[in-house]
Amino acid sequence: MPAENTFRVEEHKKFWKREETVKPLVSFRIGNYFFATHYRAARKLLVKGRNITPDMLDVDSFMEDYEEQYAAVSALNQSGFWTAEPYTGIPWMEAFWGCEIIAGEESFMARPLVTEARDLEKLRFSMDNPWVAKYFEFVTRLNNLSQGRFPVGAPIMRGQGDTAGALMGQTEFIYALYEEPRVIKNTLDKIVDSFLQIYQEMHRLNTPFLGGSSMGLYHVWAPGKSLWFQDDIGALLSPQLYREFLLKNERRFCSEYNYTMMHLHPSAFHLLDDILSNEYLKAVEINKDVGGPGIRQMLPRFRQVLERKCLVIWGDLTGEEMRILFDNISLKGVFFNILLPDFAQAEKTSVFFNSR
Repeated sequence: MPAENTFRVEEHKKFWKREETVKPLVSFRIGNYFFATHYRAARKLLVKGRNITPDMLDVDSFMEDYEEQYAAVSALNQSGFWTAEPYTGIPWMEAFWGCEIIAGEESFMARPLVTEARDLEKLRFSMDNPWVAKYFEFVTRLNNLSQGRFPVGAPIMRGQGDTAGALMGQTEFIYALYEEPRVIKNTLDKIVDSFLQIYQEMHRLNTPFLGGSSMGLYHVWAPGKSLWFQDDIGALLSPQLYREFLLKNERRFCSEYNYTMMHLHPSAFHLLDDILSNEYLKAVEINKDVGGPGIRQMLPRFRQVLERKCLVIWGDLTGEEMRILFDNISLKGVFFNILLPDFAQAEKTSVFFNSR
């Protein structure tokens, strides 16, 4: 293993143990908030109202985009390992369950399948779904492209609540928690089963990278099999509803992996105590959201996470915001994933981090 990679692997191991690292850990993503637009191969699909089918994604045509992204980020002095993931723009879990995928000008959305909670019982997940085949076509092709240069990880994969909300509509989902709790709990169980099937097959197909794996989107390496998830719909739930409907399954799938992370928006901070109670969850990723609370306002929440878990901070952080973080929280167990508009800004930020 090259000396540089050995150093970065050891730094990641310290991150997971919440030990002091030589320098603050950071990885970069270059582009805007609309990940679907980061690939030239997908731009022809971003036509508002267009119904997208899996055959419309020519996997080979994406490979040049991946190569360019890898080359750009690899030229930066960063802690993370650039990670390729199946095209991030597609709402994959919703597609796996049969939702129609509709294009916008900058992203894609899933059209709900049902309007009544009881109709959820008729829905079935199948590994034979063409969207599942397309996802694993990306996984296989990216592993072949890598040739050991970079890991392959999972893109944004909706959690159980987000997927159920997409299948029937979020408003209808919230009402159904009260009106049809048994149906919702059974549906959530089945969604988690499908989520784990996808992850298990992905890890089977992936070539281990430096003896471990990496979390797509965040580029956090782990010395074993890893999993990350999100349930943004939690922002609409009370802590009691979260405990009743989501937390049990989150414990279940986290228990199957040694390195796990949950994506979280500030709008769900009211659930943080319960999220941190998950003994199998190793890290929490918190977004700096557009229009959300500022970094200084979130400092108490960052400290709260770091008392029990590792912390990943994601967003278009400014130099001043990074200085606030460096001066006000312990950096043991902290990983920065910074979104930057172009390579020049990323290079400048890389110098800033490596001067600490």
